[in-house]
Amino acid sequence: MLQNALKPVLNGFKLMASEAKWVVIKCLRSWEIRQLRKRLGEELQTLGKAFADAQSRAELFDPTTSDNDLILKQISFLQQEIDHLEKELAATRAEYVHNRSGDSEA
Repeated sequence: MLQNALKPVLNGFKLMASEAKWVVIKCLRSWEIRQLRKRLGEELQTLGKAFADAQSRAELFDPTTSDNDLILKQISFLQQEIDHLEKELAATRAEYVHNRSGDSEA
């Protein structure tokens, strides 16, 4: 009888622990995404400066030069990584919610 009375309390503690873990994961992943976005902004700024320099010299901007090609590849990588991390974060949340609802049915 005591076990049945404590079951909702234990489930509540499990829920709070699960949510606390989720908050930590979300904070760390959001920080990582913000850092990647900051780096992406820096790369875009570098590309803009390279374009402006080419224009100031009255030259055509050549994206195939080694520096510009590297910048473009880095921009592409950062965008893909940000998308991947955002999708992974959403999937992780869905998994937490699914596992929690599975635990309450058991």
